[in-house]
Amino acid sequence: MTGLDFLAWDEIVDFLLVKHYFWHRGFDGMYGTVARWVKQIHRWNPALNERDCFTVVKAWLGVNLPGVHSLGDMDRGFPQAFFDQVVKEETQRALDAVSDADKIVPWMDTGRMPHGGDPMTAGDLYRILTASKEAGLQRFLFHNHAHLTSAEWCVISEMCGSRWDENPEGYWPPNTPKPTTY
Repeated sequence: MTGLDFLAWDEIVDFLLVKHYFWHRGFDGMYGTVARWVKQIHRWNPALNERDCFTVVKAWLGVNLPGVHSLGDMDRGFPQAFFDQVVKEETQRALDAVSDADKIVPWMDTGRMPHGGDPMTAGDLYRILTASKEAGLQRFLFHNHAHLTSAEWCVISEMCGSRWDENPEGYWPPNTPKPTTY
């Protein structure tokens, strides 16, 4: 959806930092982008109902969001089918478009600052990483301008080898207070 020409870039770069940004609201996230297009299409065509606007967006962008038929559906979170279908398909598209799958290193984020999106849960992060791995992804870059939460750190550390042990005397993500502080 960002208009990246994988084939052209594949010839001149060693790796591509594609976006695996899926949050709602804010900017750059897939859910939020679809919602903005639905609203814009309705402003241009007030006679269309919300479902019709979703149909137009699907035709334009080629994105089908499972279980989403209204803007209200988007506020209820991400169904498992979103990860199983959309995240996996978007990852596979990127991997298929380059000569070497190791060139794809998605930026992953969960929507907080500076994007202004609705924060996604650590469980959603896990489902993004799991679906991406199932599609063949080997590496990623967690790109967050804030500090990791302890839940995000647990998910990432476990998926990358050794789960963080949450020892208050050791490393502790700055965005989460140590247990000894409460």
